[in-house]
Amino acid sequence: MKILFLVVSIFYFTVNGFAQFDFNVIESRLELLSNDTSYRHANISLTILDITTGKKLFGKNENLPLAPASTLKTFTTASALKLLGEQFRYETKIQFQGSINNGIGEGIVKIYASGDPSFGSDRFEETKPEIIKQKIAEGLRKLGIEKIIGSVQIIKNIYSDKGINSGWLDEDIGNYYGAGIYALNWKENKFELNLVPTATSFEVSSTNAGYDIKKDFCIELVHKDGATTEEAFAFVEKDKTCKYVIRGVLSNTEKVHNMQLARLYPDQDFQKELTEYLQKEFKLEPSSKQIEAIEISVVSHFSPTLKQLVYWCNQKSLNLYAEAFCKTMSLKSKQDTPYLFPRTLVKGNWLSGLYAMISYAKSLNINMNSVKLLDASGLAPENRITTSIMAQLLHHYSKESYYPTFFESLPSINGLKMKSGYIGGTRSYAGYIKMKDSTDACFTFIVNNYTCKPKEVKLQMFQILDLLK
Repeated sequence: MKILFLVVSIFYFTVNGFAQFDFNVIESRLELLSNDTSYRHANISLTILDITTGKKLFGKNENLPLAPASTLKTFTTASALKLLGEQFRYETKIQFQGSINNGIGEGIVKIYASGDPSFGSDRFEETKPEIIKQKIAEGLRKLGIEKIIGSVQIIKNIYSDKGINSGWLDEDIGNYYGAGIYALNWKENKFELNLVPTATSFEVSSTNAGYDIKKDFCIELVHKDGATTEEAFAFVEKDKTCKYVIRGVLSNTEKVHNMQLARLYPDQDFQKELTEYLQKEFKLEPSSKQIEAIEISVVSHFSPTLKQLVYWCNQKSLNLYAEAFCKTMSLKSKQDTPYLFPRTLVKGNWLSGLYAMISYAKSLNINMNSVKLLDASGLAPENRITTSIMAQLLHHYSKESYYPTFFESLPSINGLKMKSGYIGGTRSYAGYIKMKDSTDACFTFIVNNYTCKPKEVKLQMFQILDLLK
């Protein structure tokens, strides 16, 4: 009778999909992929862990350091939620330094930049450019100011390094996804331009950022049937008289191509816009006169919560937001250790922000010795981390109080909650999966150095992940 019960039980769990998953199937498919001519020199790594116990269910080259591309944002956003808190908000303070007499404000409107990546973004109602400018105007009116004699000044002393990461490629930094991270960011540090075909190339017909379409853009594009703006890149070169050089290929059968480029000086763009707005609203008269006076608070602009910012960072893979979180974690970690960093000397940078992230991982007893990071978004091709480490991190996140927020921020891709990553020669995925045997698991899957088209790699990786679910 006991033997019969055991046989019946095995049959029941098998037909109901609860039999232990056979990972030999995955091993065989990965082996086939490795033998394909497009992957002869590729590095393929996959790690799968039981989300409840952290036990390794499968590992293939799991300890091989690879470029993670944008899956690195899972590490960055989770670290930010932990170290800054879900309800954290960036505060951009607006002050007035000068005198106010008979409705005339003579002095300086000061903007104390906070590193807020959403400042001027159309992604949220409260961050839209016109809303921010209106809020500043309302604050000035409440002080009794009807006319301004003076100027707008941006105070941007919170970072100690440059806005452009030294690990980014030249072909990236002129494009919207390669925009630098500055103390004051404006409209997500991007702008749009329209390109129209000419007999042999293209020309800029318009932009939405006030650039000179004749002087600021050097167009070196070539006609190619079927080519889209994914094959056109903006370069920023010091030896050129123009701000941007646009190279690559584009189809000349389209009447107009729209491209998004990176703002090189977002603080100056905001300063110009706000000055023009105040000239209209307060008849601002420019003056460089220095006035010794106590600063008066005009208004503070608060960003949406970090919970909201993290959601869009992962959903739309916003490099700017990830890098802002990194530098903000740097500021926070230094403020928390005043005996090492006096408050007057606290400034943020990539190096100490990445150190804060790695310190968090080490606190989870994860060995980070093989990790090399140059940025927090995954744009730098020289970043290195293993799928084992990333999967371990995903496991630990599931035990944290912020996990529901983090999980919800991950895109739904191919039926899974996971973050994707793509840079030249790299495709990657990291997230959570319910397997065929009902095991809740987390995984990281990275392929470096393939030679076929990215779409082909994506399809083959999806086919392997499909075997698990």
